[in-house]
Amino acid sequence: KRPERVMALGMVMALALLVYALGEWALRRRLWETGSSLPDQKGRPTAKPTLRWVFQLFMWVRLVELGGKWLVLNLAPHHETAVRLLGAGRYYLLE
Repeated sequence: KRPERVMALGMVMALALLVYALGEWALRRRLWETGSSLPDQKGRPTAKPTLRWVFQLFMWVRLVELGGKWLVLNLAPHHETAVRLLGAGRYYLLE
């Protein structure tokens, strides 16, 4: 492999980690501002979840089309909290 390709891959990885850290920081900041929390792996409320855990919370949430109408399945209140704090409500049909 050429050194240029290795450097490019390193840059892509660094950018991905930057976006990940920014998302986690924004979520934690909004949780703190609103006094909200999300469940951790043991079900206890936490104001400092990792973004990886938040992604895992959404593992069973599904967007389906049924009879020409879009539905979001398995969306619990803690999912709605995370979605609203991240500003993604329209993607989960909450707006």
